[in-house]
Amino acid sequence: MIRSALLRSRLAPLALAVALVVAVTGCDSTGPSTSGGGGEVQVGFSTASSSSPSSTPALAKAESDSLVLSGANGDTLNIHDIRLIVDTVKLEQDGEDQDGDDDGNDSTEVEIEREVEVERPSFLDLPLQGSEISPVAAGDVPEGTYNEFEFEVDDLDDDEGNARALLSEIRNGDEFPNWPEDASMVVVGTFTPADGTPTAFTAYFAAEIEVERELQTPLEVTGDGFSRELVVRLDPARWFKGTDGSPKDLSRSDFEQTDTVVEFEAEFEEGVSEIEFD
Repeated sequence: MIRSALLRSRLAPLALAVALVVAVTGCDSTGPSTSGGGGEVQVGFSTASSSSPSSTPALAKAESDSLVLSGANGDTLNIHDIRLIVDTVKLEQDGEDQDGDDDGNDSTEVEIEREVEVERPSFLDLPLQGSEISPVAAGDVPEGTYNEFEFEVDDLDDDEGNARALLSEIRNGDEFPNWPEDASMVVVGTFTPADGTPTAFTAYFAAEIEVERELQTPLEVTGDGFSRELVVRLDPARWFKGTDGSPKDLSRSDFEQTDTVVEFEAEFEEGVSEIEFD
């Protein structure tokens, strides 16, 4: 596992610009607290190539930040950009009783979130090169052993100020002025059929979902000076190929042509490749 200097360099200005807080919840009122020592955990997202031996399309990485899916039938899907709304990230202790009294109050959640003035979902620009990591959160986590990680992908169809503020920011930008309220993700690229010409598309997807994974190796936060990077790797190849291994024609879901947001909850979870830390 390779420590990413890019993750640290991109998180450093984020920590200066945005104050972060850790909220601790659970049945155990005497559980860990931020005042009792702990360490920093940084959370970022990256991509992973499909490792399925039965996968027939070739997954190529272009020199630029893009992914190319090619099928045996000659069709090609070239993805230039993937953005998604990451609403929450959580680390969870679930196992030993935190106060040692064996009373069954054995679950304490630690949620990394932003201070009230900037508390809102994160607009993640998913790197399409596996060596790059895009940060979403960082904060001090109380000492303890954490064996579960959860993140939530959500839309911006919410009356809360944080969601409305982010929706306004996205729409006021140059790239996605027509972002639908019920969209959680956008994919931009071209689809080229065999012996055909490329057709550009901007497709929006709805994936209001919580993804929870047990960490294969628990994350043990030992005390002051501790710092770890936790990386969520997504595999877009699993999202955008059919059962026969051919790339999907996303030009048929172009929002400008269809005015439709594609339901995507089940498919999204299939594309969560691994969660690792270094």
